[in-house]
Amino acid sequence: MSTADYDVIAAEVHRKALQNLTDEMAITLVRTSGSPIVTESKDFSTCLMDTNCEHLGFSSYVLFHVGSSLIGTRAIIDLVAESNYDLQPGDGWIVNDPHTGGAMHQGDVSIIMPTFYDGEHLGWSFANMHVLDVGGVGISGYAPGAHDVWQEGMRFPPIQIIREGAIDPQWEAYIAANVRAPGAVLNDIRSMVAANNTATGKLNQIIDEFGLENHRKYCEINKDLSEQVLRERIARIPDGVYEAVDWNEFDGHEGPDRLLELRCRLEVDGTDLRYSYSGVPQIDAFVNSTRGPMFGQAMTGLMTVLVYGDLPVNGGLWRPIRVDLGEEGTIVNSVPPAPVSNAHSEVGMRACKLSKDVLCQAMALSEDPVIRARIAGQHQDGFPGNALFGTNQHGGVSVIFYPDNAIGSGGGGQTINDGQDAYGLTCTTGGGIPDIENHEGADPVLFLWRRLVANSGGPGQMRGGQSLDQAYAIHYGDVMAGPCFNACAQVPPHGVGGGYPGSSGTFFPVRDSNVSKLIAEGTMPTRERLDGRTEVVRSKLTHIALERGDVFVATAGGGAGLGDPLLREPARVAADVVAGYVTAGHARAIYGVVLDGENAVDADATAGRRAEIRRERIGGEPAKQQAAPPSIGVSLARDDEAWSCASCEERLADVGGNWRDGAVGSERPIAERYDELEMIVRDRKEAPRVMVREYFCPGCAASLGVDVATEGLETLPAASALREAVAS
Repeated sequence: MSTADYDVIAAEVHRKALQNLTDEMAITLVRTSGSPIVTESKDFSTCLMDTNCEHLGFSSYVLFHVGSSLIGTRAIIDLVAESNYDLQPGDGWIVNDPHTGGAMHQGDVSIIMPTFYDGEHLGWSFANMHVLDVGGVGISGYAPGAHDVWQEGMRFPPIQIIREGAIDPQWEAYIAANVRAPGAVLNDIRSMVAANNTATGKLNQIIDEFGLENHRKYCEINKDLSEQVLRERIARIPDGVYEAVDWNEFDGHEGPDRLLELRCRLEVDGTDLRYSYSGVPQIDAFVNSTRGPMFGQAMTGLMTVLVYGDLPVNGGLWRPIRVDLGEEGTIVNSVPPAPVSNAHSEVGMRACKLSKDVLCQAMALSEDPVIRARIAGQHQDGFPGNALFGTNQHGGVSVIFYPDNAIGSGGGGQTINDGQDAYGLTCTTGGGIPDIENHEGADPVLFLWRRLVANSGGPGQMRGGQSLDQAYAIHYGDVMAGPCFNACAQVPPHGVGGGYPGSSGTFFPVRDSNVSKLIAEGTMPTRERLDGRTEVVRSKLTHIALERGDVFVATAGGGAGLGDPLLREPARVAADVVAGYVTAGHARAIYGVVLDGENAVDADATAGRRAEIRRERIGGEPAKQQAAPPSIGVSLARDDEAWSCASCEERLADVGGNWRDGAVGSERPIAERYDELEMIVRDRKEAPRVMVREYFCPGCAASLGVDVATEGLETLPAASALREAVAS
């Protein structure tokens, strides 16, 4: 029996009604847009907020818009207050500027409108989607060649373009004149207006049923409940300071490739989490991030780790969280004129990885088995993509932006199962891969294959998910041209608890292919049969032209592994070989599993190979027997006195020290190490090289941790207890 001083059932029904409202906004978008980015890939989000700019409901198609919606709506609230504007039903603002409106990048356009009931302003509704184009030197909102934000395309700080529910004709003409696909773009904007109109209509129905006073009361109750549950979960994470480092790759310009370092520091203090991000100074390339991507991606990492089960997404989730971006003018907190057209998928997605990294470090030390079970290997969170423009087979023009390889990236290994194949990005919880018939029906392309990439998932007791490899030929047109980019080629996602990094992604064109000849012969074009001139290209290109007969091959990267690969059951490895997920050579090299001629496990040879790997790890015979740790994927234990191996209790370091100092370590360029494992990581031959550091228990040779770092970087920090100065 409930002891609450409110109607518990009514409060829950009201909450679900608001959630259904945002879902119906999403349905409106899908049914009215017509863009495959929306209808198939589901690259959009919708939400409802109150007058305090706190979320009341959120449709979880693309999670990072939980940040852009907050910052963009707050910018409009401030603008309205400063100008003393009298809000009216049917007013609407367009926002796509990362610097002033919290947008993820210029290609993600938002329409934000006020909600009313009986003439009283109740809050705001938000609809966002990736539109096909926003003009500028970049196509579909991506401009690797831009040196400043003005080159990247149209920027809309909060601008009122909608009155009485319709786009102002002059703004409509302006937008149409500045984009490559005016019909599709304007229709997408109208779709977002329609979604906001759905919000207002449904909200009025809800309030008619519950009453305005109860509506407001239940909104606050449900925000308080979400805050309460999240704080209860945070309380089960040990207080402390947890740190992580990552690198953003390249800048899209000619000259030497740059690795851009960024860091995250998490302070767990009771039921509060404080993220502090820092990075190198901003650069004149499209990778810089701003508040919207950073807040949204930090919260995305947290939501996928801690906001599990049926915990409602609303403003209560923000209350225990603080995000500090440090000084302005860095890659994590850039200011104009820094270009930002890939803010969300470059530095932004690294911020999401870092958010999960520090959380997993903390959660692995929890005494609560449920919290420990939420750790996971990193997801790929980076993808090879291209955006092309040209004449199609229908006599019109096509703007190509296929998110297929983003959704086709592998997921990290979980404590309960292997990482998901073609998982997508952490933020794309509602994403999907369009049918190739949709692409071929609209654009001058012929798809040759889609398949999973063997060995792409990071090795582990639970291996990472496999990734997607696909190719298409320019077959029904003469030429398509535009930029290409890949955010994860040299620095792959790292594993957890002794698991190994996943593979990286890559792309390349094959010129003057034999595709037309194979088709004329009635032969299926496959990778093995494809012939032509393979062109090695940089991972970020301002411009690439694909002519009739050229093939574009794009391979996404895999998820990282969880736990020591030598703890994986040999039968599961054999099943992976049979399924084509891993090769026999990979199975022998990293899992120590040897198969016979029938692809069955050779038990004696496997035992011998695994013993050999353990000796290789520490340079001699292990003195202790490796056992499975009490919690899967948790390779380390820490008590009040020391760090120790979770498999054999070997002491590694004092509790105030770094466990790595007591481990047996090795370091090699990751591209060389992964060649041995038949995995893909693009080699970085110039300084600093990207290294893989493997750490093993000196007692039982268990894999304790595998770091990805740049050559010469100091040892990565271990978790430390929360200091008095921090707590105060």
